[in-house]
Amino acid sequence: LVGAGVFSWILTYILSQRASKKSGHYVSGIPLIGGILVALGFLLSPVKWLALLGLLEPSFAILMFRLVPDYVRYMKDLRKWTPPQEMEGGIVVEYSSYNKCYEELRRPLENDPEAFQVHTIIRYIIIKTETGYRLLGQEISKETIALYDHKTLFGCKVKASEKAKWIKPERT
Repeated sequence: LVGAGVFSWILTYILSQRASKKSGHYVSGIPLIGGILVALGFLLSPVKWLALLGLLEPSFAILMFRLVPDYVRYMKDLRKWTPPQEMEGGIVVEYSSYNKCYEELRRPLENDPEAFQVHTIIRYIIIKTETGYRLLGQEISKETIALYDHKTLFGCKVKASEKAKWIKPERT
């Protein structure tokens, strides 16, 4: 396993770089695999402390010091999100708190009715329109999707998930 890990490091960080220069196109190795294989190899050997050499993988440092803090910051911002006063041409009346998944919607694609686009709704937003109320769903990418139109606010809440906790926005 250690030999395979070292070979993966050579493949990823030396040979792929040469191939990129030679071909003029980006060629990628497989990040993190070398470090994982080296760590596993030494964990299975009698000299277990050498498994720390697996942490020499540059991708591990990028993951720990760049991607993880960015993800934590993004999730913190997502939880603290407050809607603008107006969305999708209507005034925001109420919205639900963040939840990892209230529901998953499967909508067929226009050009291929056999294929579906899956929308994971993490928050509901109710807006007041000229004809009544509209329930919107928000994805993790903060894209909003119109779900249902109803005459009453209560009707929109019934169409949303039962576990939704509703919040009224503060008006300025």
